[in-house]
Amino acid sequence: GGSGDWSEIEGAWVLRPRNSKITSVVHFVGGIFVGAAPQLTYRLFLERLADKGVLIIATPYASGFDHFLIADEVQFKFERCLRYLRETVEDIPTFGIGHSLGSVVHLLIGSRYAVQRSGNILMAFNNKEASLAVPLFSPVLVPMAQSIGPILSQIASSPSIRLGAEMTRKQLENLSPSILKQVLPLVEQLPPLYMDLAKGREEFSPKPEETRRLIRSYYGISRNLLIKFKDDTIDETSTIAQVLSSESAISSMLDMSIRSLPGDHALPLQQVIKDENVLPDAVNRGGEILANLTAGTPWEAMAKEVGTTFRGADNSKEIDLLVDVITSWIASNAGLRLLSP
Repeated sequence: GGSGDWSEIEGAWVLRPRNSKITSVVHFVGGIFVGAAPQLTYRLFLERLADKGVLIIATPYASGFDHFLIADEVQFKFERCLRYLRETVEDIPTFGIGHSLGSVVHLLIGSRYAVQRSGNILMAFNNKEASLAVPLFSPVLVPMAQSIGPILSQIASSPSIRLGAEMTRKQLENLSPSILKQVLPLVEQLPPLYMDLAKGREEFSPKPEETRRLIRSYYGISRNLLIKFKDDTIDETSTIAQVLSSESAISSMLDMSIRSLPGDHALPLQQVIKDENVLPDAVNRGGEILANLTAGTPWEAMAKEVGTTFRGADNSKEIDLLVDVITSWIASNAGLRLLSP
């Protein structure tokens, strides 16, 4: 795949297939923190999907404790973007893809809105209590180090991050304007998140058991591909599989596949590694930011480990396998008529 031509439409990031006709539309939602700039953090994964004829609509969101707010925000952006593209995408099947918290968000969207979906692909589902979500930020460093490596050293030395106060744009001025604009959402979500942590906020809304209750009662998308990664230590795919397959409103019509693939929780965040030399320093700086952010919170211990999740290894073969599994599942479901209850 090439570098891809991303465009921002109605607050969403859109990538059209360049050399093939559009066979499906995907609404992509990323994980906590990295979901603020999916066109950077999930770039390799999404560009490989686009190479296979998928039109990507990736909806960014600012991380926070209110999952309803996130679900509403990304669905609103997706619908507006879809309206803008309606002549391009008319009659083309639409699928949802989520990673980590993004999978939770797609389940909430499917429970709160009457969305027309040919299916959902839920990767590395994880919905722990906030106080248990120790690895919440753990996929952060792969994309951080590689997408925004050059600015981390400046940001890490800034007291503003430590205080959760103002982020000064001066620190970012030496970046090109287009990259600056794309990186800012990653940085700007940190102070409010830090303020929430500092105030002792420890619960997501809805709480995980409430999320499961909503899914049981209202989730309306019958076709689901659940993907777990073999080395993912925080995966809860089996939990959500059980919720969907027993006692749910959708259970009797459920068409669910579960695939276990090589990789860990951060696999979809694998980047194209171009400049090996900036990475170690960027990783250390990223670790400093996280240590500062999480000091005195339940996530402090995790920040110390976060460096170990960064891998310089090239996992593009695992990414290719992931993309092949997803696109073949999409192809086998794209021609089917939407089931209506």
